[in-house]
Amino acid sequence: MTESTDFVPYPFDNGLDGNALKAFFVWCAKQNVSDIHIQGGNHLVVSHHGRLRRASTFVLADDTLSKLIDEVFEPEVRATAGGGHPLDRALQLDGDMYQRYGLDRGERLRFRCNFVQATAGRLDTTIALTMRIIPTAIPDLDSLGIEGDLRSVVLPHKGLAFIGGETGSGKSTFLASVYRHCIDHDPDRKVTTTEDPIEFVLGKSGDILPATQLQIRRDVANFAEGIRADLRRAPSVIGVGEMRDRETVEAGIQAGQLGHLCLSTLHIHSPGEAIPRCLNLFQAEIREAIAHDMLGVLQYIVVQKLLRTTDGKRQAVREYIIFDDPLRERLSQMPYIKWGQHIDGIIRTEKRRIADHAWRLYLQGRIARSELAVALTSHQLRELERGHTHE
Repeated sequence: MTESTDFVPYPFDNGLDGNALKAFFVWCAKQNVSDIHIQGGNHLVVSHHGRLRRASTFVLADDTLSKLIDEVFEPEVRATAGGGHPLDRALQLDGDMYQRYGLDRGERLRFRCNFVQATAGRLDTTIALTMRIIPTAIPDLDSLGIEGDLRSVVLPHKGLAFIGGETGSGKSTFLASVYRHCIDHDPDRKVTTTEDPIEFVLGKSGDILPATQLQIRRDVANFAEGIRADLRRAPSVIGVGEMRDRETVEAGIQAGQLGHLCLSTLHIHSPGEAIPRCLNLFQAEIREAIAHDMLGVLQYIVVQKLLRTTDGKRQAVREYIIFDDPLRERLSQMPYIKWGQHIDGIIRTEKRRIADHAWRLYLQGRIARSELAVALTSHQLRELERGHTHE
């Protein structure tokens, strides 16, 4: 396996203060870092193409971290996290004529930040800060390598669609690319989102109607309220950060029934998990009715994973199901509790699982064998090895 070992820590030539830390954040973005991990008593650490790297030559003292958090963020952030209440915040850095923090004038960077108090190393309590870097430029939809049949239905006129996967699998990037493609190529469709927090800023100069993005706890109380607010604002595409409760699922289904397109994320490992995950939020006696309401509006379910490649980068692999009329008819004729199994069975039979894609990448030398463990269960690996042996 070829692995990049030339990651050089940030020099911090002018010492460490709030401005130096912000400049470090900008440097990380320019080094294609995905996440920044900061906690007292440890080096600054980053995730670089899925690999953890030390990004400072020094260990950050806990009292220095406290001062930096107060300087870069609001003072109440540390107090809240230190009081046992984890919280999320967005941080935005803007460049000016003086190239502040290393950003050019008009250049912008955003970060999704999570703060918790924890025991780490030798420190009984410290603040642990994890920052997800949100790229300034939203990738072009056609650069994501989306399969042709999925690409053709990624922006239907109405309905409900889910993008699934674990944390860090590229769900937000996928959706941001879809929203931006809609704004660029179908500007008569109004785009609005509700997020926690806002990640990619969708609007840019020249948009006829910039997308409106609501943030949980700042603009609306929760996702369900955001959807209900959007339904009164003549939307075409409604983006929802996550389907995490019954009220949000109900509102998403209603949006699809009313002729809007609702796109959202789910933490699922296969498309077949999506419907049961949503239905389990409801009382048992109404699940069948909700299932058929959902079946009537579902357009597609995608599950994505990022795999580390042998050139030190990462590649997205995905499995998905598209809800066309024949599939809806087949599902409607069987008990709803079997829908998930049937959906995953189709993908398995057609050899379109993430496991199948990962196995092909391994045979092509694109990923190392150790990376197969990220995408395959031991049972799947044995199954694919047997099949390869018999070919």
